[in-house]
Order: sequence, then C-alpha cells, then structure tokens
Amino acid sequence: MPEITLVRHGQAKQNATSEEDYDCLSELGRTQAKWVGEHFCKLKLSYDVIVTGTLTRQIDTQILMGVDTKMPVVRDERFNEIRLYDLAGLLKNQFGIDFPKDELSFKQHLNLTFKKWENGEIINPPETFQNYKSRVSEGLNEIKDLGEKILLVTSGGIVAMAVKHTLNLNTEALGNCLLASYNTGITKLLYYDKGFVISQLNALPHLETPERWTKRTYT
Repeated sequence: MPEITLVRHGQAKQNATSEEDYDCLSELGRTQAKWVGEHFCKLKLSYDVIVTGTLTRQIDTQILMGVDTKMPVVRDERFNEIRLYDLAGLLKNQFGIDFPKDELSFKQHLNLTFKKWENGEIINPPETFQNYKSRVSEGLNEIKDLGEKILLVTSGGIVAMAVKHTLNLNTEALGNCLLASYNTGITKLLYYDKGFVISQLNALPHLETPERWTKRTYT
C-alpha cells in the first residue's frame, strides 16, 4: 500500500515579521534537516519519489536531508504553507486584533484566525479556507499514485490539514495540530481501503538523545 512520509521543514528564521522574511532556514534549522536526513540514511530508507512545496525553506530542507530518490524531485505549490503572517495582518487591519506576544495568546490568536477564515469573515484573504482544505486533500490523493514510498517535505499547516482530513478533526483541533508540529517532525500516512490512516505522528527519532533534546523547535 502507498505510504507518504511527511517531514516538516527545519526551524525557520527567528523574529521574522513577514512571509518572505520567514522563508529561510535558521542555522539550527539547517542542522535539523541534516540530522533527519542522516537518520533516514542510517535506516537505509529509499523513496520512489520526493515531493516538496515551492518555498525556499521546504526546498532547502529537502536538499540538506540528502535522501536519494528514483525520480526527479517534484515541486508542487499545493504543499506550500498557509500565509499566516498575511492573515494576521488582515486580522489586525479588519478587526483591530494585534499579533500575539506570547505562547498562550498565540494559541488563542491562531484559533481565532482559523475560525474567522473558515467562516469567510476575513476579506480578501491570500486564499480561501476551502481552497486550503481542497489543495491538501487533492495533492495527497495525487501523489499517492507516484509510488509505494513517497517522501513529502512540507510545512506545519499542511501536515496539520493532512491529519485533519485523516481523522476528520474540527478546525480548533486543526489549529492545535499546527501548534504542536515540530520542525523536521515525521508523520506517516498509509493509503488503505480507499482512505488514509496515520501510522506515525510528529515523531523526532533523530532528536531523541540527551545532547539533542533541547534542539526541538516549533517555528
């Protein structure tokens, strides 16, 4: 049965204030990408195809992983991250809601953003919430036919939506999945009986050592 291994990109630039500013790996993010790739190589994992979005942080993570594939790498913009900075800017301009300053307020802000976005209350968003849902679903259903083993290097919002589709979660749970998504976290989907099932979720085997324990990040 087809298996899609999703890897979130490494840690992005810290203290970013825009989508473009965020779209590059930090030094730690580059190291995380190398570590997860070394882990795959130690296990002698191979893939029929590797797929990424078209964002720099996704492509750089895939390249730094150094994992071999039997086909040319596929770049598919359907697996690009949602534009949270742009949505946050619209939330401030349209509703006077400031960007969060701490972790607790970030959780509340994210859930509010998703709620207003899904309900169509945000005017002129970078994409509709329905498009976000459908592009992830359609993308996963298409790449599952590319081989038995597929590696997808993408972003937290895409992994979260894949989990939402698989488990039929509500939108608040979608936000919680995004908040809990580790950089270079590994999630696996098996296509079984006309649908996906989760066989691994947000795992970090390459960071489960005392010296790497503090290198786990969410950004």
